[in-house]
Amino acid sequence: MEKINLQDIIFVINPHSGTNSGKILEKFKELAPKVDCFVSNSLEEFDVFLTAKAEKYKVLIICGGDGTINTTLKYLIKYSKLKLAVLPNGSGNGFARELGFDGDIKKLLDQILKGGTEKVDVIKINNELCGNMAGLGFDSYVATEFEKMPARGLKTYVYCTIQALLKYKPIQAKVNVNGSVIEGKYHMINIANTRQFGNNALIAPKAVCNDGLFDLVLIKKIPFYVVPNFVVRLFLGKLKNSKYVQFVKASSLVIDSNSETYHVDGEPKKLEETLSIEILKQIEVVKMKM
Repeated sequence: MEKINLQDIIFVINPHSGTNSGKILEKFKELAPKVDCFVSNSLEEFDVFLTAKAEKYKVLIICGGDGTINTTLKYLIKYSKLKLAVLPNGSGNGFARELGFDGDIKKLLDQILKGGTEKVDVIKINNELCGNMAGLGFDSYVATEFEKMPARGLKTYVYCTIQALLKYKPIQAKVNVNGSVIEGKYHMINIANTRQFGNNALIAPKAVCNDGLFDLVLIKKIPFYVVPNFVVRLFLGKLKNSKYVQFVKASSLVIDSNSETYHVDGEPKKLEETLSIEILKQIEVVKMKM
């Protein structure tokens, strides 16, 4: 285990992620006055700061959600000695939940100073990096609608999801994976590095974040009357028994579809070409689970 001191830590907060950034920053400075803090108001500011300062630190604490964590991946790959820790402040916090991070600042600092880490796979999707979850179809449609809303948070996400259930139509897709072609109409297609979207919605119950594989999750059109049961099974982690879901483990694949959008760690993107997906490499994350 590498020895970590408070001076080796940089705390970066995204004030536009979540709703409690001001209070979190105030509390963090109160508990850890010796830790350097940086408030990132834009990706440009974040890029300039980390490009200049990344080599000074051993641990990057990022305060935000999955999308904010995503912005750190290229630095964690470039600066291999830099380890990631998370103070979750997003809408779903899927990555943070899976790796055992919560809102307890003192516990987080204690674990960082112990020096323990674990490896986590990073996925490459065309020219994008992904740490937790990517997808196309229904969830990318929801992510796109969510992005348009003036308010963030779980309530807004639930509202967008319900509205999407009434409007959304399945996509046609062809997937080249493990030497085979899978083709059909799907409600959504997910690439899962961890088990969950966020809020403990376990879309890929068997996913392991450091096994060199991701889980391809293919979900067929679900009859409206089945949706309540499907949602219950989603949160119980029992989708593996659903006739509407197919799981495939892979290290690379190619997806061709008529979906207009896709998302990477919850951030919507316009889909204009075939998606080539592969495991890129691993990063080091502070070990929280005992």
